[in-house]
Amino acid sequence: MDNQELRKMKEQLGLIDFKIGYKTGVHYGVIESFFSGKSDELSPKDREKIEALFAAEAKKKR
Repeated sequence: MDNQELRKMKEQLGLIDFKIGYKTGVHYGVIESFFSGKSDELSPKDREKIEALFAAEAKKKR
């Protein structure tokens, strides 16, 4: 997923930054900066963790 897709998916799932950080272990500041649009940088490892969480959350909502 690219950056815009991740941001859109977060909105669709209704997740808050704190929950994403808690569930993935990614630092809250990194998540907050990325999803607010202040930064477009995510390490590959952090991106994988966030994508996995989003996939699991989307599966729960079905």
